[in-house]
Amino acid sequence: MKYLLPLSILLGLTLSSCSETNPTDALAAHQNTEATIVTELSDMSLYNLESEWQNENNETIKLVQLNGKVQLVAMMYTNCTYACPRIVADLKRIEAKLENYKNGEVGIVLVTMDPENDTPAKLQQFATDNNLDPERWTLLTSSELNIQELAVLLNMKYKNGGNGEIAHSNIITVLNAGGEIIHQQEGLGKDPDETVKTIDGLLQNI
Repeated sequence: MKYLLPLSILLGLTLSSCSETNPTDALAAHQNTEATIVTELSDMSLYNLESEWQNENNETIKLVQLNGKVQLVAMMYTNCTYACPRIVADLKRIEAKLENYKNGEVGIVLVTMDPENDTPAKLQQFATDNNLDPERWTLLTSSELNIQELAVLLNMKYKNGGNGEIAHSNIITVLNAGGEIIHQQEGLGKDPDETVKTIDGLLQNI
């Protein structure tokens, strides 16, 4: 599934505003990343976002540093006891079907919906408890506004009830190497074959 509107228009629907992005400058600042650097980003790329994020190692990054490989992206929170563990399980099912591909070709990103509680240290512990390969999986947190902005672009809906529970949709998004949304798998326990087929097609074109 692709968006029909450019990212610059979609950003007008978000809860926060972003400054103009210069993809060339942003990419040049991250030449030390392991991923192959994409030299040009389209208007559809999520990597045009200028927001800063903290990963499970408490390192500050921008989303552009995820470029150069196919990425699976999902939103969750660590205190979730039902849906989020199933989302992680679904991602692991997809990962198992991609075992022929190297970590440098496919990444998996989990973004918390609960930045108040999900500190980098807590995300690190979640990764350890769930045996997530640090060479492939990245866990991210940021400000509430940055997370809401990304959620809108991912078509993710969530609402914090204020009692430790967050009602949310369940979506796994496939991004191509340039950060464009190519496919979304909605729901829990879905057959991953279509998602895997999409990823296979993208990897053959890299």
